[in-house]
Amino acid sequence: MKLDYETVYRAVKGNHDAQEKLLQYYDAYIRALSTVVEICSDGTEHQYVCEDQKAEIQTKYLEALSKCKVIRCDPV
Repeated sequence: MKLDYETVYRAVKGNHDAQEKLLQYYDAYIRALSTVVEICSDGTEHQYVCEDQKAEIQTKYLEALSKCKVIRCDPV
């Protein structure tokens, strides 16, 4: 999936569908950031996505998005 100017612009302006597209676009990265590695008593590792942490990252991203300015740079 590729992001286009219009989607980003609408997301910054608060359009929920566009914001959802941005969250989908960055989902793999956000999942990686919210992955927890737990070492069990027998020494094995258990990885899982902490859904609370993932939701917090998504919320902070959307809050920061509303403060962005989108500038369109047309190719020369």
